[in-house]
Amino acid sequence: MAQMSEELIEQWADATAEIYNESLTGINLSRLPDAVEQYIDLFSQSEDLTFNAESSPTDYFEHHPFSAVTAILNSPDALEVLDSDAQDSLDAMADFTEAWYNFDQEQEPELGISEADDEEDW
Repeated sequence: MAQMSEELIEQWADATAEIYNESLTGINLSRLPDAVEQYIDLFSQSEDLTFNAESSPTDYFEHHPFSAVTAILNSPDALEVLDSDAQDSLDAMADFTEAWYNFDQEQEPELGISEADDEEDW
């Protein structure tokens, strides 16, 4: 099975940034329908690919697509600006983005005492 390319992952990050208005202040409702359309297109390109251990959407933007999908699905105001097809598509990609998020979390190194810290004489 083919792996998601860095370019495709960056496109997911760009669409996520669009949802958040390229800031960390919350979902931008005026941009949401277009950004969700981007998500739907990206999902159709990604759903049959494996995740990439070398690249994550959070390498390019603070929020993971899973956070955006969850925030949208849990926001009555956000759902109000989307048609039912867009809402159904987000529901369909929720499991995918959650699995991707969990995969990315497993790729993160565990924080703790490094060997260099362990060897220093204090």
